[in-house]
Amino acid sequence: MIQQKKWQKNKCHAMGLSPMAGICPLLLFILNFFLISCSVTNKTLIIWTDIPEFASYAELFNYEHKDFKTVVVYKSEIGRNLPPLKDEIQPDLIVSSYLKNSSCRKYFTPLDYLFQDKLKKSDFYKCLLEYGKINDKQYLLPVSFNIPALICDRKNEHLIEGTRTISLEEIRKLSKDYNSVEKKGSFSRMGYAPSWDADFLYLLSQLYGSSYAEKHNSFSWQEEGLEKGLNFSRSWTQENNSSTEAEQNFAFKYLYMPKYRQVESSRCLFAFYSSADLFTLAKEQLSNLSFRWICKDNVIMVDDSLVTMGLYKNSKNFRVAKVFIEWFFTEESQKKMLQRASSIKIDSISFGIADGFSSLPSVNEKYFPVHYRMLLSNLPPESYLTVPHMLSARWKSLKSRVVIPFLQDSSAFPEAKSVKTLPVRIGEWSRQAGY
Repeated sequence: MIQQKKWQKNKCHAMGLSPMAGICPLLLFILNFFLISCSVTNKTLIIWTDIPEFASYAELFNYEHKDFKTVVVYKSEIGRNLPPLKDEIQPDLIVSSYLKNSSCRKYFTPLDYLFQDKLKKSDFYKCLLEYGKINDKQYLLPVSFNIPALICDRKNEHLIEGTRTISLEEIRKLSKDYNSVEKKGSFSRMGYAPSWDADFLYLLSQLYGSSYAEKHNSFSWQEEGLEKGLNFSRSWTQENNSSTEAEQNFAFKYLYMPKYRQVESSRCLFAFYSSADLFTLAKEQLSNLSFRWICKDNVIMVDDSLVTMGLYKNSKNFRVAKVFIEWFFTEESQKKMLQRASSIKIDSISFGIADGFSSLPSVNEKYFPVHYRMLLSNLPPESYLTVPHMLSARWKSLKSRVVIPFLQDSSAFPEAKSVKTLPVRIGEWSRQAGY
């Protein structure tokens, strides 16, 4: 038995093996088995993905379909590596994030014909299915998604009014009420601070209408919404916590432990998590926690990196691809995927289906609470879910190198004075990226 070790998010995962060339060892282990045990024939489905869990799903499919074989090929940053090189094994299906953009969509073929047979549009979250449309044709099928959550210690849960969601205004108010200042003027408790988490600042800008979207090799945004979000963050810091410097000093002094321990220590009231990170915490780490989905005006933002599946336009195996897609998007198959993840302990390092909520509401409602008890009667309201706009295949780089630094500099109070504008930062990024 290969000893399993916990892997970090967005890095190579490990199962007692060392990483090789950036490929997840678990995926490599199963992939090697596939490549040795079968040859690429007209009954072999080739899946390109950067989602390690698909190795397990492919193995399950192969076990149930003796007439077909599925081979999983790990490809990082797939959107930036299309089309395939001539000497590469050509994909049939591609599963990844950031596939809906001008540089990728031309490599996919419409999937509307699938809904004339076994697939039903009503089986999917409507907004996620709409996200996969291009020019009113269904080019991509949603696989999984994540949403933002706020955690607190169970002993403080009574302070929150709602049972499933919490608004930005309520977070701000409760955080202020929780604050405690010592005689010397320094904080001994601080409810929450926007500057503590760059992803929270980004979410805040989204909920206020920044509307980031692909524009050529870069992106566009709504200036009014962006400024509203920044003003909200600055006023939060000013009215609650005095200054960004005070927030950072408090974090340095008290918040050096993992986030779940921060709220258990009672030094702060809240901590920010993505659903994927929250539900891969160990049961003992979750035992003292409560959580709420973060929203504004009945909107919960779906994370930018929602996972979709597309059929490569030059696929040589449409027939097997259809069989796999119809198998994958069923309650029964995804139930087995969750059970298998639990049996081989993948669920301790990856959340749900492809490290997120399933794109099938019925799967989340029936089977997720069985494996994640905290989700019982606490699933996100479907009507609240809002998907991002079309984003560049290079969005991860743009977000981390341009958007996040801008938000951090611009939201600082009172330090935000002469901050480099987004156009200036985009120009610098473009020169570095070779545009």
